[in-house]
Amino acid sequence: MMQHAHAPVQAAAASPCPPHGQNRISPNNRFIPICQRADQEIGTTASRRTRRGDFLRAATWAITRRLHPKAGDTTLRVARDLAARLNADGHVAYCRDTMWRRLGISRRTLERHIAVLRELGLLVWAVHGTRTNTRPAGSGEWAGTATIYAAVVPRAWDDSLGHRVRGHGYHARHIGFTDHGRQLAIADARRRAHPSRRRDTPSCKTNHPRPTAEMRGKKNNTSAPRGARPQTRRRHDVPEPYRATPDQAAHAVSVAAFVRPRVPWTQGEGLRRLAFALRPWIAAGLSAADLAADLSVWRVPRRPASPARVIMARWNETASSEEPAAAPGRGEDTPTGVPPNAAFLAAMDTVRARLTILSPPVEPEPEPPSFVIRERILASLAQADRARRARTAEQCLTFAEWEAVCDARERAPW
Repeated sequence: MMQHAHAPVQAAAASPCPPHGQNRISPNNRFIPICQRADQEIGTTASRRTRRGDFLRAATWAITRRLHPKAGDTTLRVARDLAARLNADGHVAYCRDTMWRRLGISRRTLERHIAVLRELGLLVWAVHGTRTNTRPAGSGEWAGTATIYAAVVPRAWDDSLGHRVRGHGYHARHIGFTDHGRQLAIADARRRAHPSRRRDTPSCKTNHPRPTAEMRGKKNNTSAPRGARPQTRRRHDVPEPYRATPDQAAHAVSVAAFVRPRVPWTQGEGLRRLAFALRPWIAAGLSAADLAADLSVWRVPRRPASPARVIMARWNETASSEEPAAAPGRGEDTPTGVPPNAAFLAAMDTVRARLTILSPPVEPEPEPPSFVIRERILASLAQADRARRARTAEQCLTFAEWEAVCDARERAPW
């Protein structure tokens, strides 16, 4: 046996390891990094669980205080990337292969800064990732187990901010503040509520043109001219052909509910938007049946992106084509036709009365309620299922189809 086999060299050089679950603060109130991997587990850590905000604040505090000699700006970038992907339980998947590419650093650098966060008491292992294949043998696929980290904050951060903590380890809870911690929390809340505003230098400011004030009499209270003030447009200004009273708007919605199921290319539009687009046509005197018949013969794409916009564009084209063109040398329009006389109007009324007697207007049938439509659909499906099970072997095209028919007959209830 060698002479130095039992020499306590390592025991004399290493610092005593505190028990699990205790605060890792040295007697001179200095933070001791957690270098033992056994103390970086979710069940053995002295840090408590936390969420995204406290995790980032604790990471910033630990890095700015230089609690670890290898912590820096890259460590804070890694912490922010992990915080952005934390779930509701404070856990995050490592995703090393995509994380180092996303941060623009090497894989070894990422692993080193993750180890720094673990030694600072900001990360602990929740699940250790392995390269063991979790897919069935012989499937030709491979999938390992992901590494899951849990975000925690060390007890030294709670002590520096005056937090009162109940319990030890991962499941400890923040229950209040000390007197000093309450003052720090109030100052931090005021700083967040009133962030410092960045002021531009005078050279960066622009001198916007201002309207000249009107001097009226000898009073020093002046106001800007009315023309200089921008006239804001009302939010609910509606063009003239689309304005309607509440009763007219409700009637337009009922017409749209009648038209939409009967015109296929309008079925992708909302009911109120379709009713708004149909208001000018309804005001022109067209009924729901006339609108459905007219819209069915329009040449439009099968599924337009906005059916209401198509209807409004067609109304604009119709209104512009029906406007009479003004004479080139006159400032106002002059009538070019002769109004109909009383005899002509009486003859037109007689013709309309005869047409009404020959073909009286047919009122559209009201749509059945939804439960009636559902029962009809279920009945038709049941009838189709019975007809499918009633097929013979000669009516089936393949043997597999005939086997499916036999299986359906066996599964059918008596």
